[in-house]
Amino acid sequence: MLPILASWAIALTAQPDWRDRDLRDEVFYHVMPIAYRDSDNPDWAARSPEDPHAFGDFAGLTEALPYLEGLGITAVWINPPFPSAAYHGYQHEAATRIDDKLGGDEAFLGFVRAAHEREIKVFVDMVAYGISRTDPRFQDAFDNPDSAYDNWFAFENDENTRVTGYSFRTWSGERVGFAHLDLRNPDVRAEVASCGRKWLDPDGDGDPSDGIDGYRLDHVWVRYPTRDEGGQGSLFAPGSPALAEGWGYHIDPFWREWRAALRAVNPRVITFAEQARWETHGEDLLVAFDAAFTKPFEFAAREALKSERAAPLYRETARTIESLAQAEGGTYLCTIGNHDVDRLASEIGATTTETLRKARAAAAMLMLQPFPPVIYMGDEIGMLGRQASVGSDANDIPRREPFKWRAEDGPPMSDYWALSARVKASRASRDHDGRSVEEQAGSEGSLLEAYRELIELRRTHAVLRRGDYTAIEVAHPGVWAFTRALGESQAVVAINLTGEAVRADLPVVGEVDLRPYDYAVTLTP
Repeated sequence: MLPILASWAIALTAQPDWRDRDLRDEVFYHVMPIAYRDSDNPDWAARSPEDPHAFGDFAGLTEALPYLEGLGITAVWINPPFPSAAYHGYQHEAATRIDDKLGGDEAFLGFVRAAHEREIKVFVDMVAYGISRTDPRFQDAFDNPDSAYDNWFAFENDENTRVTGYSFRTWSGERVGFAHLDLRNPDVRAEVASCGRKWLDPDGDGDPSDGIDGYRLDHVWVRYPTRDEGGQGSLFAPGSPALAEGWGYHIDPFWREWRAALRAVNPRVITFAEQARWETHGEDLLVAFDAAFTKPFEFAAREALKSERAAPLYRETARTIESLAQAEGGTYLCTIGNHDVDRLASEIGATTTETLRKARAAAAMLMLQPFPPVIYMGDEIGMLGRQASVGSDANDIPRREPFKWRAEDGPPMSDYWALSARVKASRASRDHDGRSVEEQAGSEGSLLEAYRELIELRRTHAVLRRGDYTAIEVAHPGVWAFTRALGESQAVVAINLTGEAVRADLPVVGEVDLRPYDYAVTLTP
């Protein structure tokens, strides 16, 4: 039995169409396709020339839909699937086609159809502020001021030989170059909007039912800061013509205009932003987006789980709710793990069979807090991993190791990291380490089954999805307790963050006196 003190059931809110499902009712799952599931190599020893490294692909992701549906997932957020030399998909080319190594357009649209048949929404990650330097238009404009695309890119000199952007080596050793766009140019803004509209209505027939449900946008600023303003993210060189304007990468006119263009194709479209400044709540982005992320809560949750003290949770939950009250609508999506930080289980010390219970507390925390939860692939089975140091963006592969379907390495698991032998040789995942779907599915008390139970609880009880949050102060510093209230329904939740059994005495909460119900309980470790 999970450490839930009480809950009063009310029926799942009826929806006339699953596409109209409120964002607050979603359970998100974040997946990097290349690392998730490979469909076309039944035998690693007999890899095809077209896919010699057993990349995860969209056919594999389609095969995984029964697993995701059984887990209770209602929405999948996918790393950028567009052509990119980088394994993670960022720094991609124009978002007009799907990367062949993931199966191309046909496999992707087949996945979208299959997900929709199961009433699972599909959201795609996209980089809107720049593009790969392999783009033919950039190639034409570089070192060529007479190019028709001269003012499409963030060139910092009249000769078009210096551009705002960067380059790096990816996991295979290939050089990846990235150039910022000049979004002050209305033609560039129209092009970025056209890419977004394409996947909302792929066949262009005016019916968006065959398209994706929205986008997650990478590295979003309200107003991109200039170097003169001390902007942490600014790469502008002295003398850049955009020093005062930030290349137009702002809420106005870019993001508002972009969302309006998408809504003209699909009025239901949902967009959510990764705030560029993780120390902020992102409430100022909600004028142009439906959601931002609970970044400060993510780090508070990790601190609480490591220290086994609930104070960071009380503090940051209150701040997050307060910040949302200042926004013009929208909500937050809650993450406590993601692909840009060390794995949750590694960070909180859930690294052994005995300490894996900490990950169960993390699961309860994620599923019972007030905002729509986002599960990062592999956290539901306790996968491990910390950033490496190999001199390329393969540094982050340990945070993104192939999803563990089996107890032993082998199909249908991805082997994409074979292109970075040093990282694979020092992998965190090990055969028979107990952190795989095969080892946990159907096993009573496993982390995977805890996630499944908690997701079902959240989806069954509207009070856990939409109820107002009120903190309950308890004497023990290792217990996070609160109520969720919706109409006449109320849930009381207490989560024990410690490794010991804890007795919690719950006092009067608002106008509700809990004492007649004998809310003095012992919570298991």
